[in-house]
Amino acid sequence: MLLTQVSVFFSSLWAEGPLALVITLVDISFVWFFTYKFLLLIKGTRSMRILAGFFLLLALYFVGRLIGMRATVWLLGGVFEYFIVIVVILFRDEIRNILSSFEFVRLLSGEGRTYESLVLAEELAETLCYLAQERDGAIIVVAQKGDPEPFVTGGVPLDAAVRKELLISIFRKDSPLHDGAVIVRDGRVALASVVLPLSTNPEIDPNFGTRHRAAYGISERVDSLVFVVSEESGQISMLKEGRISRNMTREMIKKVLTKHLGKE
Repeated sequence: MLLTQVSVFFSSLWAEGPLALVITLVDISFVWFFTYKFLLLIKGTRSMRILAGFFLLLALYFVGRLIGMRATVWLLGGVFEYFIVIVVILFRDEIRNILSSFEFVRLLSGEGRTYESLVLAEELAETLCYLAQERDGAIIVVAQKGDPEPFVTGGVPLDAAVRKELLISIFRKDSPLHDGAVIVRDGRVALASVVLPLSTNPEIDPNFGTRHRAAYGISERVDSLVFVVSEESGQISMLKEGRISRNMTREMIKKVLTKHLGKE
């Protein structure tokens, strides 16, 4: 039955002329493209759960119409009448982030960073700067294409959202998890208090201690961004592929994270 309806739809378009068919196909492709990109932006965020609940209500509306649930259809019909307004209210944060960061043009070109990566970069940058200010030593490994787990030992599985408050509590000196590194994988805190392999590179600055040598060690073995906060100086460093960038600022951290996370 569905195939018959689709066939009738396209036959009616063809009857109106080839130009009408082409315009309709472009129109459908345009809507599909924007829907797909928007879903990528909210993937893994609270908004995705809100959207799932919205579609559940939509399914309930159609089922109610099918079996004659008049009160339910009346109630949900009134809600869906203001569909555009509801969407703007529910997803105002995502829309604001896209427009304010000039992501709209990048989104059209297929190079837009996901809303999830923007949030992750913000949380990590704020965390590292706070720890640096408080002189709390820390190592955060942001995994990219490779998996750090085969190269580390120990650790406590967490599988938690990346939040400033969580990471700060982990690296406080009185925390039982502070003596080790945190692994961030697939946008979540996967492990805490892990022991990283130490680098044997003789060219490493001899003033660096165990924390920096461990950061070198994991960055030499797996594709990742490794951020280190020095307990002595409060300086933030980043390592990738065994190369170090020192004196990282909040904006530098956010820029490098959004750049690399956006490629995934």
